[in-house]
Amino acid sequence: MAQFIAEYTDEALEQYSALDEKSQDKILEAIKVFEEIGTKYKNINSPGDGLYEIKPSGVRAYFKYAKKKIIIIGFIVLKKTQKAPKRYIEQAHRNIDRYLEANKELLL
Repeated sequence: MAQFIAEYTDEALEQYSALDEKSQDKILEAIKVFEEIGTKYKNINSPGDGLYEIKPSGVRAYFKYAKKKIIIIGFIVLKKTQKAPKRYIEQAHRNIDRYLEANKELLL
């Protein structure tokens, strides 16, 4: 039984589609593993302020938790630097906040 269910913002889906096939496979596999094993997944960290990142080799997906069992993927990008640029974090927050505003049932 899955620990979490991933939902994606429109922006994250667009970013996913723009990735090369190898990067798509990496991030999708990492998200699937996280859905199954949850917080025991080792490739998760938090840049702060309630945001987390799944970070398989070379790709990053930024997310927040909602309703204890759902993760909202808000931003997907190829990794180019060691630390996430502030603009990525800000954009992930905006995307996720917009998604939650449109899907208020996830806030309950």
